[in-house]
Amino acid sequence: MLHLYHSEREITIHGAAYAKFGEGDLSHAETQRRGEGWCTSSRAVTGGPTSVSAVNVPFEIPKGWAWARLDFLCRSIVDGDHQAPPQEMSGIPFLVISNISNGELDFSNTRFVGEDYYKSLQATRIPAKGDILVTVTGSYGIIVRVDTNRHFCFQRHMALLKCCGNGSDYLFYALQSNTVKRYLDAIATGTAQKTVALHHLRNTLIPIPPVYEQKRIVAKIEELFSIAVSLGSAADGLETAAKRLDKKILDLAIRGRLVPQDPKDEPASELLKRIAATSHKSPSKNQSEPIDPPFEIPDSWEWVRLETICDFYLGKTPPRANQQYWIPPAVPWVTISDMIQHGRVTQTKEGVSSYAITKGVSGRISPKGTLLMSFKLTIGKVSILDCDATHNEAIISVLPYCDSSKTMRNYLFETLPCLVGNAETSPAIMGDTLNKKTLGNLLIPLPPLAEQKRIVAKIEELRTVIKSLTT
Repeated sequence: MLHLYHSEREITIHGAAYAKFGEGDLSHAETQRRGEGWCTSSRAVTGGPTSVSAVNVPFEIPKGWAWARLDFLCRSIVDGDHQAPPQEMSGIPFLVISNISNGELDFSNTRFVGEDYYKSLQATRIPAKGDILVTVTGSYGIIVRVDTNRHFCFQRHMALLKCCGNGSDYLFYALQSNTVKRYLDAIATGTAQKTVALHHLRNTLIPIPPVYEQKRIVAKIEELFSIAVSLGSAADGLETAAKRLDKKILDLAIRGRLVPQDPKDEPASELLKRIAATSHKSPSKNQSEPIDPPFEIPDSWEWVRLETICDFYLGKTPPRANQQYWIPPAVPWVTISDMIQHGRVTQTKEGVSSYAITKGVSGRISPKGTLLMSFKLTIGKVSILDCDATHNEAIISVLPYCDSSKTMRNYLFETLPCLVGNAETSPAIMGDTLNKKTLGNLLIPLPPLAEQKRIVAKIEELRTVIKSLTT
């Protein structure tokens, strides 16, 4: 879980995964000129943040952002007193690296200095709420925010950053990115105990967004971290956390809570009327039976059975003993091992001959773009065909009626695995296999077509963020 939190900060300073302001937004340089952002310090880079050479920047940043050296963003950057202070039995806490090694200020087991020593310190060496501490010797690169008004001082193995203006929250997260860590690794000197010199720390490059975008970025990081924390403890692996987050997203999607409803959308009831008019399929006995809703859905949605909105058919496996069914392999033949969960089937390990198709010993050919779902053993694995192909009896082809735009196919592609594995929507599915009846009875919460498209877009957006966090 902690890895997830740190990855969010990396996305932060690349300007990725968050919506950007338009042309009307103020750049950092402009907000600084208006007095809304950081002010200059006594060691500011000549000409401000825009003087940083484009040749030396670590990566490209969005329009409206600017590169600035850390020294430009702080009133002062100093380390602790180089003279060992006189210790006392009580008094003002004196923090060493072990007191902040967990990323927070820990006053439970500290040394102490006298009141007189503390009052003799320069103002730049006295921490205040909103300042940032950075370790620079030994375990360098630990970033801690001063979140208390309690008096304390610190050893020389730490640097104290007093930020200008109101940008300390953004700077706190930006300093914890992998980009800054790699820079500190590169400039640290020494062997037994590596040290980051203050002049190198002051030269650290930080990408600066417009002020209001800084606030949105900080809010998004804290939102994602709160979600991560709610999913489990820090002992959970990043991969496990990502899977649990994906399941939560899908659960919200099928309950109508992932995207807002639009009263202008055509209700799903109208979509069902068109499907009934175009499916050319006699309603089954099941379709005429009332549905007991498993859970509440929005008013514009409808509960339907899968057989009401889709045609589906099983595949076949030609007899292995008859070689003419397999040679030459003219038609791709899909097995579960060829399917990529939430991906596309681009190639297969085997193919069947045209002869097998004509003799009816292999399933019929499913056209490119068909939604496939595993039917036995591994239930609910979904993929989309990237070519015309046939498949074995462990897979079904799912073909939504009245779906020229592929909107409903994409909605089912995202939600079928969640619905098949849900005891509320598929109570009759038992063991490790489906049958045609239980599949036809699968309950589908059907949104308006326009909302289906928004749901799919939102799922894809969130999956992109999760993928960015895990790579």
